[in-house]
Amino acid sequence: MSSAGALYASGLAAYRATSFETAVELFSDAISLAPKSAKLYDARATAYEKLNKLQEGLLDARQVVKFMPTSSKGYLRAAKMLKAAKKFSNAEALLQQALTKMPPEDEKGRRELEKELEDALELRRQAEHSPFSTLPYEIFLEIITLATASPDASSYTSSPIPRAKPARVDTLFSAMRVCRTWYRLIKDTPHLWTTLRVDGVINGKNAERKVAYFLAQAAGAGKSGGRRPGGSRAAHGLRRLVLTAAQDFSPPVYSGILDAVQQAGSASTLREIVLSFVDGSRTTVSVDNEASRSTEMFVFVEAHARETIESLSVCSGGRIYPDFDITSMYLSLPSLTSFHLWGSTTSNFVLGLRAPFLRNGIIPPSLADSDKGDANTAVSYPRTRARHFSAMGAVFVADSICHLESFPDLETLNLDVIGASIVWELFSAPKLRRFEATVYGESHVLELPMPDLERAWAQLESLRLGGAKRFAQRLFDEAIRLGPLRFDHLTHLDLSFASLSTAHLTQLFDSRNAPHLADLVLASTMVSPPDSTLSLPARLDALRSLDLSYTMWTTDATLREVARCAPRIERLAVRGNAFVTGRPIMELVRSRMPPVVLTEEDGGGCEAQAEGTNRAGRAASAGRAAGLSSSSRSASTSAPPAPRRYSLLTDLALEGCTKIETAAVEWLKKNVRPGGVKFQFLDPADKRGRSAQWMW
Repeated sequence: MSSAGALYASGLAAYRATSFETAVELFSDAISLAPKSAKLYDARATAYEKLNKLQEGLLDARQVVKFMPTSSKGYLRAAKMLKAAKKFSNAEALLQQALTKMPPEDEKGRRELEKELEDALELRRQAEHSPFSTLPYEIFLEIITLATASPDASSYTSSPIPRAKPARVDTLFSAMRVCRTWYRLIKDTPHLWTTLRVDGVINGKNAERKVAYFLAQAAGAGKSGGRRPGGSRAAHGLRRLVLTAAQDFSPPVYSGILDAVQQAGSASTLREIVLSFVDGSRTTVSVDNEASRSTEMFVFVEAHARETIESLSVCSGGRIYPDFDITSMYLSLPSLTSFHLWGSTTSNFVLGLRAPFLRNGIIPPSLADSDKGDANTAVSYPRTRARHFSAMGAVFVADSICHLESFPDLETLNLDVIGASIVWELFSAPKLRRFEATVYGESHVLELPMPDLERAWAQLESLRLGGAKRFAQRLFDEAIRLGPLRFDHLTHLDLSFASLSTAHLTQLFDSRNAPHLADLVLASTMVSPPDSTLSLPARLDALRSLDLSYTMWTTDATLREVARCAPRIERLAVRGNAFVTGRPIMELVRSRMPPVVLTEEDGGGCEAQAEGTNRAGRAASAGRAAGLSSSSRSASTSAPPAPRRYSLLTDLALEGCTKIETAAVEWLKKNVRPGGVKFQFLDPADKRGRSAQWMW
């Protein structure tokens, strides 16, 4: 049987021969015979390091320190392992501990430890180096603020199914994990902690702990007390509170979150609140929770953030029934400028919204008669600060209407409602920039008075009309009667599902009447009698995007009109159209091909290019006369290949266009940028009728 010394010698020989696995086995056999030999553990640690088994090597290095606590050998070996694992702070701490245990007479070991410590410090500084460390604090703050900014409230109105994991990631915590420099700066900056997002599913078990931590950081409880390098104090307190999947909070936890915000003094600094029930569970119990949570939030805002709240949003997956006067919400919260209700009119669940401080929307008959008063007496209505109002998926069954006099500064009106009479007066708001309305009920459209379009649409930048069949038709007929009405600021127009005539498009939205129109959506539009088809305006000079999906009136002639009237078009959607073939699409793509630019080196023009061709021909003739090889002539006369040219029409959505030929698809693949063509058609060879899809 071999002794420990013989096995050690064999292990060294294997190590020198780079047989590190064999060396580890031999050193392990030796350790089994001499388990307290520091030399054997050190040798095996060296072999483990070569095999990149850092954890095993670190354990052996610790054994060396255990058996030789006053020797530098074990500490040096362990420090190398930690540096290889990029744990520079741990290596630094270990080496500092080793220096305190070195005997004074061991000068060589102390020098080696000090040198290793300098290396560890330098490596740590390099690992933690960030370009932001050389930037002024204010610039770093702006960059991190933009990088970790929370999405708009509208992003909480929908959720992917099945829900992505992890959902709604907190980017602030992700930024803190980048490096220690970021961690310290972010932790010490209360301005970055002004948005608190808590999810009833993701934070179901740690919601109160997360809220307490955020409130402490927002209050300036960081290491440096939230002071800037110049000594000025950063602004403290929350400004934005976002609660998602709020129906899944237990009642004590939900109330505890609001109480914690109020007790920390952050309620008085809140500017925006988003309460979303879109994520999370969807049951009868959860729907009841939505109503109670909404009421509790309204009461909290009115009691503790009445003077400061500027934006309030409630998002639900069900139909929303506002059981209160909309104007009273703005009047109860004097600083409120944005109020958003996001729901779904197609849902079977109902969310009734109410609060004790809001005026009941259902007025008893006796009070309704008394409110009318004398018909000759002028009635004045209080003014609000409302600038933005959204009611999506809402059903208005109240009696109290929104009077235009109370909304003098309204800029955005976004509606998808049943019961348009409640908000009909707002259609005449004089400062509208975004008017997006989908209203249902033909009787409302025909019986309600005509809005003052000349004043309301004078500054319009975005327009969407839909819902009732005659809604858009009635408003556009009035706009034509007015002159036609000009749209000097309009950039986006969405008329999905509207019933239109050719006059509506050609008279109102030609470039001579709407010079800045860039996005036009005509998906699922219908032709209004007596017209049998629709024609596009003769000029759409600024148009960049056009959607003609699911329309019965779009033909090859329509696409040829697009090529003629929209010289700047970049995106085209013709999904679900059974009458379009490949040739007009190819013509459109070809018309958007960029021109070939010839530099002076390439010839500069036709004459120079012809002269260059003649020179190349003469050079080739001279080469043949001199007996040059074929390959030499090719090398001397060939030009570098021209870069691949793609059409400026970058996006084509053609799913369901069954008449487009395969050859046309191949041609589009070569001339539209990769990923720009989305096409699907039924494969005639597949008897089961399944579809095949290509996407480039």
